[in-house]
Amino acid sequence: MADTLEATENKVDDLSFVHGLGMAQGLTQQGFVFINMELMGNTFLGLDAKTEEIIEAQDADTQLRELAGSTENFQKLSDEQSVLVSKLFANLFFQTELFHPALGDINVAKVVEGIMGFVNKQAAPSEEMIKGYTDVMDAFQKKMDEESKAAAKVAGDAGYKFLEENAKKEGIQVTESGLQYEIIQAGEGACPSIDNEVTVHYEGTTIDGKVFDSSYARGEQISFGLTQVIRGWTEGLQLMNPGAKFKFYIPQELAYGDKGAGADIAPFAALIFTVELFSFK
Repeated sequence: MADTLEATENKVDDLSFVHGLGMAQGLTQQGFVFINMELMGNTFLGLDAKTEEIIEAQDADTQLRELAGSTENFQKLSDEQSVLVSKLFANLFFQTELFHPALGDINVAKVVEGIMGFVNKQAAPSEEMIKGYTDVMDAFQKKMDEESKAAAKVAGDAGYKFLEENAKKEGIQVTESGLQYEIIQAGEGACPSIDNEVTVHYEGTTIDGKVFDSSYARGEQISFGLTQVIRGWTEGLQLMNPGAKFKFYIPQELAYGDKGAGADIAPFAALIFTVELFSFK
């Protein structure tokens, strides 16, 4: 890019410009070269002015998936399809990427200027402008990390309190590792070892009863090796024999620990699994 664009006294405009340029640069680096950036920018302006009817994000995503499948992942687009793809991505990004929560106010026109500045290799933002943008994004990420840690502490504290009280209940047994279990139905025969593959039905819930996974709901049993699952399962299933049904109360260190798993399992969360063992080999 030839010239340098200096920061102005309008922080919203400066942040919006860098945001647009970064969006165009990121899409290019990720291989989205089939998107017509000028058309995308004009669509942003039309959607912002409400002169274009918005395509809901889910509908845009569905249409894009169908087009990807029929055009070898957008590599063989007709002219008509190329226009449609650019407009669909514009609608999707308008709803999911453009109005970043870190930025607060956005000047869509300045975003489009940034996009076209990148495309046409015009003035690049100064180091001051870029630093202003990265400082805002870094501060937002720091805040999100702190909120995540606070939520994780709440989940961890709640899990330990739950397990402490649960261990006092009749029928609850506690192993040396801290795994708690309840025998709902006894089985017969030998127990699997760590080298075995087991076939089970199961349901997993958070300590407040929210179901996050269930083979019962899917209507099919599942088979896996005992080294392929969380430690609470590895230990607990070796206590069972075929025909048994146990309820496991698993502390976070035997579950997903500080990582959590997906949207439903927070870091440091204790979990509850009802497991029915059918066979092992």
